[in-house]
Amino acid sequence: MCGIGACLSLLGLNVAPKVLKMIKNLEYRGYDSAGLAMITPDGIIDVRKDKGKIADLEIKLRFSEMKGFIGIGHTRWATHGAVSKRNAHPHVDCSRCIAVVHNGIIENYIELRKELEAKGHIFTTETDTEVIPHLIEENLKHHDNFFNAFEESIKQLKGAYALAVITLKDPSKIFFARFFSPLVIGIGECEYYIASDIPAFLEWTRKVIILHDGDIGFVSKEGVIIKNIFDNTIVNRDVITVEWTKEMAEKGGFDHFMLKEIYEQPVGVKRTVMMTEKQMQGVLEILENANDIYLVAAGTSFYASLHGQYAFSVYGFKSRAIIASEFIEEVGSFIDEDDVIIGVSQSGETADTLKALRHGKDKGARILAVTNVVGSAITRLADKVIIMGAGPEIGVAATKTFTSQVAVLNYILLEWAKEHGYDVELLLDKLRNRVPEDMEATIRETDEAAKQLVEMIHKKGNAYYLGRGLGLPIALEGALKMKEIAYLHAEGYPAGESKHGPIALVEPGFPIIAVVLKDAVYDKMHIAIEEMKSRGGYIISVCEKSDDKTKKLSNFYFDVPTGYSNILAPLVYIIPLQLLAYRTAVKRGCDPDKPRNLAKSVTVE
Repeated sequence: MCGIGACLSLLGLNVAPKVLKMIKNLEYRGYDSAGLAMITPDGIIDVRKDKGKIADLEIKLRFSEMKGFIGIGHTRWATHGAVSKRNAHPHVDCSRCIAVVHNGIIENYIELRKELEAKGHIFTTETDTEVIPHLIEENLKHHDNFFNAFEESIKQLKGAYALAVITLKDPSKIFFARFFSPLVIGIGECEYYIASDIPAFLEWTRKVIILHDGDIGFVSKEGVIIKNIFDNTIVNRDVITVEWTKEMAEKGGFDHFMLKEIYEQPVGVKRTVMMTEKQMQGVLEILENANDIYLVAAGTSFYASLHGQYAFSVYGFKSRAIIASEFIEEVGSFIDEDDVIIGVSQSGETADTLKALRHGKDKGARILAVTNVVGSAITRLADKVIIMGAGPEIGVAATKTFTSQVAVLNYILLEWAKEHGYDVELLLDKLRNRVPEDMEATIRETDEAAKQLVEMIHKKGNAYYLGRGLGLPIALEGALKMKEIAYLHAEGYPAGESKHGPIALVEPGFPIIAVVLKDAVYDKMHIAIEEMKSRGGYIISVCEKSDDKTKKLSNFYFDVPTGYSNILAPLVYIIPLQLLAYRTAVKRGCDPDKPRNLAKSVTVE
């Protein structure tokens, strides 16, 4: 996954600072390398790029000195070709008249490259992207109009792409194309923006066009021209006004976006519950008529979905959470029109999740989507959509979107349970009103404890996170956070299974993080803790304030409010684990917002 930013000033003003700021705003999407390309006042394309983070490259390449009223930028997460200066974007054609930035994967690039090399084109990189400017250059030999050559080139590509293109052949337009990979247009005052994600230009405009798969076109003084290559027609896409504000996408005084987003969770969950309530029409009808229900997701969204499976089971509501990339192989042949697939995706653009949902839709299954992004690909694929209210999440490691996903799934479940005669009014009222207050108190109280514990745990190389029942998805998500941002090997495991192998690694001082709910498996969790403690494990428990028994077994503990040993557990229990991962990452000198080798939304399979 990569980040694309492009800007056109209709007043002829220099847009280099804005293009630079756009890719800075998108650096969470990739940070192996970065670059800008501007059409300069003297009529050339100035390309500056290299490997490294944008802040360092800004000094090294003097991005601020670039000039031009039209430009494109890119921040890269490598998929094809090593992390190097030559493989950084933008890429150009032989004549340096065309510059391209790309997010996605061109699956037939080897075939295209061989054909173009046979025609005399010289390639200088290892990337799949470089075929695009050369392909356009070749097709220009047969077209006087650049857009026609661009369209013909797009039709020859196979795979996933979001593109922004500038050219000296038509130097007052930015051309774009989208298929599978996200791309949006921002409508400013006398300016147009093209980007991978809305936060890129949120400080200048909240008016957005969400492009659809197969959309190609350009922005210029003529306006926004969009053609869909599947329909072969000019189309009009609605301009929407997003509710996010500029401040929501900024750090607001916090050291990192991740910490800010952890602290934003109470507001995000409160807003999400209110929004979900307004979007419930038709949801229960879809679920009521289902034979089998699958929750499909990847990464953190999968652990929210796994919680959904466990929570649904409490009320006799059968469902199954499946990792998106395994969905087709695991159950793909069983899916039919009597099934419902709940797709859970923060970005709404996760490639593995979209592929699974498309397979299910082809088989006749109905699709319910839970996402944080209006107009994302998953929203167009689904029969019914729930948009969360988490707001923009910039940190690569998901935090507030996890709790918002849990809130959505819990709300759906409680409404279903109420319809089926369960007395859940107290839980519904708690989710609507009490939960945000308890989350806020948990953040405030456990952050100080996390700062204390980090002095010990940051020196460790391994840790186990154990849970049972409703506690297991929380343990798995907590371990994922520690791996993602602190690079500490943390393994989430079912507590009852830990004696079947993992316990062999436990030795004096080995951190054991236990997620302890006072529920039906409470005593069994204590058995697992005792087993680890007798081998010298250092026991760190997350437990209710009133749980003195667990505290006595622990070397260290995090208090969470009493009364959450139920389906609402993740909303408070995950908070100390998020904070522990964050504080450990900072102590170990890691950047929690931009963990190595990871990207915010994986839009390639």
